Amino acid sequence: MLEIAIYLVVLIVLIFALVKLIDKFVTPGNKKVFTILLWGISFFLVYLIYSSIMKPIEFQNEKEARFEVAVKTMLDIKKLQTGYKSVHGKYADTFDELVKFVENGEFEIISRRDTAVIDAAKNAAFGIKVGADGVGGFFKDEVIITKLGTVKVKDSLFKNSDRYKRLNVVKVGSIEVPVSMKTGVVSRNDMNLSVFQAIIDKNALLKDLDQELVKQENKVESIDEINGPQIILGSLEEVTLTGNWPKKYGNNE
Repeated sequence: MLEIAIYLVVLIVLIFALVKLIDKFVTPGNKKVFTILLWGISFFLVYLIYSSIMKPIEFQNEKEARFEVAVKTMLDIKKLQTGYKSVHGKYADTFDELVKFVENGEFEIISRRDTAVIDAAKNAAFGIKVGADGVGGFFKDEVIITKLGTVKVKDSLFKNSDRYKRLNVVKVGSIEVPVSMKTGVVSRNDMNLSVFQAIIDKNALLKDLDQELVKQENKVESIDEINGPQIILGSLEEVTLTGNWPKKYGNNE
């Protein structure tokens, strides 16, 4: 806004000064030349003002388009890591492990059914004798799990797509930004739980845009924007798969 205000002040002062100079010093025969010059300078300053207004708007549009691509990559990583953990009990340490999991892994197809069965131990503890139907005694709830078959991971998560091979990098035009990923373990209630975190550097993703606007972007604090200099999924300190982006870029829960 300061830049726009400066251009406006310069434009007004310059027009006023040139008009005074033309009226005072320029002969009638030369007024046409100076009038054309005045209009040319005016149009140039108007262009500078227009560019100053449009620059942050264009930056915002381009930034959001790139962030959408980055978040889509993060959501693919989240989906794949969740599937990997359901099979292996922990998150994959590297992108190569995730690629192999997609190409060679399988998910079990299971059926879960809730049912009530006779609680023989509780009946015995209370000295209750019941028949085969258990009438008059205690029952407990159980979940019966039946394996129905398997399905390939690729068919389940990335059917007709090979984008899982490129989850380690975000590509926008000629710009390629690596995705860093780390895994770890946190202790909760005497349990060791697997965690992971993926990070994309916003500065690298926006490196060819106006750097003053990029600096402002790194300092932004808003519920509608990605705060800080990084796009982050998960955590190495907390058991979470939440991302630090607002919902306009994609689900972050």
